[in-house]
Amino acid sequence: MEVGIPAGTLVGFCAALVRTTAWISVCPPFNAPAIPRRIRVGLATAIAFVIAKDLSTAEGINGLGTGGFIVALLIQALAGLALGFAVYVLFAAIQAAGELIDLQIGFSIGAVFDPLSGAQASPVGRLHQMLALVLLLAMNGHVMVVSGYLRSVEAVPDGTVDLAVLGSEMLDVLTAFMIAAVEISLPVLAALFCTEVALGLIGKAAPQMNIMVLGFAAKTAVALALVGMTLVLLPEATESVVGRGIRGVARAFG
Repeated sequence: MEVGIPAGTLVGFCAALVRTTAWISVCPPFNAPAIPRRIRVGLATAIAFVIAKDLSTAEGINGLGTGGFIVALLIQALAGLALGFAVYVLFAAIQAAGELIDLQIGFSIGAVFDPLSGAQASPVGRLHQMLALVLLLAMNGHVMVVSGYLRSVEAVPDGTVDLAVLGSEMLDVLTAFMIAAVEISLPVLAALFCTEVALGLIGKAAPQMNIMVLGFAAKTAVALALVGMTLVLLPEATESVVGRGIRGVARAFG
């Protein structure tokens, strides 16, 4: 018994697999090192089966020679990376907010290797990242991310993106990254600044006090209290930044 596979379907599946693999490799929450590689490969293959039909009928993929087909695969990889990178950058803004707090307190000195992320991580920054990941899964954000990816495939199956528009959108994404990081951490940073001013006045009034030791304990207590109070802002912030990233790249895809 022979099973024939149309050449167009096979080409469309290859293009879909390249695009999806590139997207999953950078897009949260699927890019987490804690997720085994075989799971990520299986997920990429499953999504590729879903979108293979759309890509098999794309004009920029079928009927190409070997060189043209390789270029088409590179374009598909670029399209997947662009969509995943936008979501990753804005999602990382939540961790960056925690790292700004760590820097102000002095916890950044105690950054250690985190086996889950595969990089150095400070305590509050890692806490914000893990909470954002949990909130993303709780609010079905992963479904929203996958839906945005599928819509991008339906809109531009050949993966062609206007580089000028993509560059403009990436600039907007990076700007939103900085703004989101400052907005999330601003209440704690403002309180820590006031604590620094108060400690400076105490140091002038009582020079015999060890302000360095007292200051570290005071800033730690203030920061931990306010971090606990500001965690209620994370659900809205997580939904906002992920949605903003998807919309930004969607505009680049037309």
